[in-house]
Amino acid sequence: MNTFCDLPDHKLTRAIKASNVTAFEALYFRYYGSLYRFMWHRTYSVETTKDFIQEIFTRLWQNRRNLDTKKSIKAYLYQIANHLVIDHLRKTTSKRSYLSDLARKDRDSQDSDVEAQTSVTIALGKLPEKLRTVFILSRYEGLQYTEIAEVCGISVKTVESWMSQALRLLREELL
Repeated sequence: MNTFCDLPDHKLTRAIKASNVTAFEALYFRYYGSLYRFMWHRTYSVETTKDFIQEIFTRLWQNRRNLDTKKSIKAYLYQIANHLVIDHLRKTTSKRSYLSDLARKDRDSQDSDVEAQTSVTIALGKLPEKLRTVFILSRYEGLQYTEIAEVCGISVKTVESWMSQALRLLREELL
């Protein structure tokens, strides 16, 4: 008997669409970690990240009957995540306070590895939101440009352009 953990995403999507709870749980455990990292890199809050993860999977379950089995479920999950973060940042955080929180975290760190990572985090925080999103999805979450385009609702060429800009700005900031 095949377990749901071994099934590819498109088969899990079909099973979830048919209201299979076990398939839903398998998908949850498959993407929890990567969604958590993606959300944390955008919010820097454990509680907010956990709340968003719950909201992502609640929305998935509520909309399961409308899932398109031909589209990437991974991209769909990241699309929900991206919209949640954008709404959250619009409501709660100004860019200035966001950067000052990151700078404070940098001053508090003692370990050079932590400082280097914090420098990268601060540099990421200085990127425009759209460039940061594309960079995180590509470099931290391993999404392909076509998946990123679907998540962000933009063309693949735009993803390429934004990724190029993000890399250029990060190089300038970190050197």
